[in-house]
Amino acid sequence: LGEKHAAEPDDAELVSLSKRLVENAVLKAVQQYLEETQNKTRQTDGSPMKSEEAASGSKNESDNDN
Repeated sequence: LGEKHAAEPDDAELVSLSKRLVENAVLKAVQQYLEETQNKTRQTDGSPMKSEEAASGSKNESDNDN
């Protein structure tokens, strides 16, 4: 049986990964909120939003490790 200790990430890497996960989750939540509010305003305008436009929206997920 191989040892797993060598493959375990250190604390700094875990913190970095955790921050990135939280940032991505927040970005996705904000994007979803913006898409939903845009859909509501466009529905009241009478100009429905195309699904392609909704999907392409602002996929601006950054991989910044600050």
